[in-house]
Amino acid sequence: MEGREDGYTFSEPYMLNEQVLVVKKDAGIKSWDDLAGKTVITQTDSAAQDVLEGDQKDLAATFATLDTIGEYNTAFMQLESGAVDAVACDLSIAQYQLAAKPDAYTQLDKPLSSEHYAVGFKKGDTKSADAVTESLKALYEDGTVKDLCDKYASYGLSFDNWVLK
Repeated sequence: MEGREDGYTFSEPYMLNEQVLVVKKDAGIKSWDDLAGKTVITQTDSAAQDVLEGDQKDLAATFATLDTIGEYNTAFMQLESGAVDAVACDLSIAQYQLAAKPDAYTQLDKPLSSEHYAVGFKKGDTKSADAVTESLKALYEDGTVKDLCDKYASYGLSFDNWVLK
């Protein structure tokens, strides 16, 4: 939601999201510095691309290349094959891939950026935004959010990222 507040009315933020870097576990890449001269890929028109072309452009300038691709599944296939050295993506995408192949991938500790998920409405529609916020809080309070996160944990969904109490 950050950076879009002037165009929409949002519910309260409910989940933390970050832009992160995922590498192969055996690649010897432990930090941003280790990405110098490496090939990084991200999805075209993604938040990760925006960050690497904006706030983190100095980091991206150290890469051999910053490639883009139509979707993340192919990006992770390229990472697995060794065609690229890292994938820049949303935390939720990274968590899903790490859950699916915990022995293959690791996420670098330092995120590229942090942001929050919220539900957006037409500017000025506080009634809908407030109703969604209250519904999300109720789902948290009755344990539904925790239950859903536990149910889908194998897909990378983490209750640790829930911020609306």
